[in-house]
Amino acid sequence: MKHFYLIVLIFLFASCQDEELFEQVENSTTLSSQSELSKLIARLTQNPTAFDDFIDNSNSLSLEFPFEVTVNSETTFSLTQLSDYQPLIDELSSQTEDYTITINYPVDVSLPNYELVPIQNQAEFDAVNASVEGSSEINCLEYNYPLNVNIFDADNAVTIRKTVGNRAQLFNLIQNLRQNNSFYQIVYPINISVNGNIQSISSNLDLNSAIENLPTECFNPTLLNNNNFSRLQQFITFITSGQFIIINFVDDGNNETLIYEDYRFTFDTNNTILAENIINGNTFTGVWFAEIDEDEFIFDIDFQESDILDELDEDWLIEAFANPNKIELLDKDDDTGEESLLIFEKI
Repeated sequence: MKHFYLIVLIFLFASCQDEELFEQVENSTTLSSQSELSKLIARLTQNPTAFDDFIDNSNSLSLEFPFEVTVNSETTFSLTQLSDYQPLIDELSSQTEDYTITINYPVDVSLPNYELVPIQNQAEFDAVNASVEGSSEINCLEYNYPLNVNIFDADNAVTIRKTVGNRAQLFNLIQNLRQNNSFYQIVYPINISVNGNIQSISSNLDLNSAIENLPTECFNPTLLNNNNFSRLQQFITFITSGQFIIINFVDDGNNETLIYEDYRFTFDTNNTILAENIINGNTFTGVWFAEIDEDEFIFDIDFQESDILDELDEDWLIEAFANPNKIELLDKDDDTGEESLLIFEKI
């Protein structure tokens, strides 16, 4: 019997040790692989796939050299190295109206996880594009490798330390952890480089702040920054690839955010909006339209089935988007001078 009690005591002690370790880890630097910060880290370390969106209209994959494209069914451009983008950019920047770019197949494309895939035609391109979770990389910030990462197994409270030597390893490590809803720790302090300036980071909070304080252009990577049509396409790609909530709505000086806390918004590629109340299950539809009007980016929202959602109906000015996962909209009443602010956040 004494041996039985001893075994029980040892088991209880070990269990308490595991529980204590779990609480200690949770309260310090542990990250869920599903967390918002993990998503930002993934965007920082993914294979760049959004910089050439002005060509392939996809942030899920990028075209690999060499490849050819044809503009407006007239002029063909051969791209074999980075400098070859410039003649194409010059041509597109000179366009005063919308243009078409046709990819000349076959081509190779690379995915966010650095996988290379051969593509023979547009149907294969569309199939691969649809099968990959789209995400826009974040530029300007680089980790100084190697990094040490602790993998925390919540089932048995075992921490495994891995050394990560480059971007691809860190991205794929986080993606693998996401499949099992696992937890991990970045072993701080670490050094990062922001536009060439070295910074020391000592916590998840520091890292999150460093990412969110990056300039807006770091969240909208494209080689064609000076072309409005490309910028508009980036916005459309962003809003049609996910679900949104309203995190701030100030209507003529009145904060009405809480009215919409139970709503989830999906902007479809066919210019319809689905708004769902997750509490009572009611759904409503509307339409959206994005355009350039006198060099201003306008986002028109129109609901007709709900008095509550009708309050969102405006021709909103797009102040910012994808920085890192929000849409900031502004409307000013010319008569009263009152400003309305509407901010969606991707979930």
